[in-house]
Amino acid sequence: MNAKIVSYLFVLLVHLTYSACSKLPDPGTCGVQVSDRIYGGNITNIDSYPWTAILVFRQTGFDPDLFHCGGSLISDRYVLTAAHCTDGTDENYYIDRIRLGEWDLQTEKDCDSNSACSDPPIDVGIEKIISHEGFNKLTLINDIALIKLNRSVNFTDFISPVCLPLSGNAKNLDTDETVFTAVGWGNTEHRNGSYEYGSRYKLHVKLNGVSLEICDGAYDEDIISSQLCAGAEKGKDTCQGDSGGGLVAPVDGFYYEYGVVSWGYGCGRKGVPGVYTRVTSFLDWIENHLD
Repeated sequence: MNAKIVSYLFVLLVHLTYSACSKLPDPGTCGVQVSDRIYGGNITNIDSYPWTAILVFRQTGFDPDLFHCGGSLISDRYVLTAAHCTDGTDENYYIDRIRLGEWDLQTEKDCDSNSACSDPPIDVGIEKIISHEGFNKLTLINDIALIKLNRSVNFTDFISPVCLPLSGNAKNLDTDETVFTAVGWGNTEHRNGSYEYGSRYKLHVKLNGVSLEICDGAYDEDIISSQLCAGAEKGKDTCQGDSGGGLVAPVDGFYYEYGVVSWGYGCGRKGVPGVYTRVTSFLDWIENHLD
């Protein structure tokens, strides 16, 4: 049989399996990474990880926008993030809107060193925020939330959703043996050990999955099955400002989100993995809260 036909039939089978009982977009619409990644560097290509969202905060009496958390677009109306990003906001400090399609926070029009330019990023208002009912702000158990946008967004090369591991190979992935990618604009560490708060550019880092047993041994707190750990290599980690962003991995050619950045001891410490909310533990919760 022609190889292109075999490939088409495989993708069709994945689509049918994925969408049979889901309100979320199919692989091919979600999880598409159109660019090559920059190996040996931390700055992404301008069109990399098009599901990456920024939660734009506002604070009374403070003019500039604040970029304290990230998230992932999972459909044309919903962003997945961490509950601790949405907890504790009030009329004086609140999430004002969601930014999509961003790359360089300091320019209105993003262009890379090769003069490749993206569409302008878009800011979308918020209809409602849905934090997990069992979220514990002390232990950060159930650290997951959904943000419903106040309008649907059109998918482009620079704005499109990540897939969720609802079925098949994606759902059954052995996360202990997986090399993940984390993406965000959070803190970056300099060689002298100091931190710069917030990166100008969208960054990515590869992180190895770590078993719960090893992860639990690195922390005084109990690490439970609804959490996922990755990292533990010096100088490579997610950090403050990356909270709510996605930990992703490719399966059968499409990117799926397996973790939501939650917490950890410091940033990039050898032997100390970062702790993430395990997305596969909350798939029913996510789908049950989509309108």
